[in-house]
Amino acid sequence: MEEIKPVEMLLSERQFQILRDQVIKAVSRKWLRTKDLPGYLNMADSTIRENLPDLPFHIVGGTKLYDPQKIDDFIRNK
Repeated sequence: MEEIKPVEMLLSERQFQILRDQVIKAVSRKWLRTKDLPGYLNMADSTIRENLPDLPFHIVGGTKLYDPQKIDDFIRNK
């Protein structure tokens, strides 16, 4: 098996800040709201409603919250 070698990249301070912020946002966000689903799934809201009406969710204080891991598992097993 071929050894995997790390890749080094030179980033400007601004590029580093943007990349850092995106990584932090991606790993720290546990729950999605309904309005976040189109961006997460890269689908139109109407497509999600038509094709995935039974996505697993939890209701907290009247707000539907979706666990990204459960969404991924649900779609993988559909």
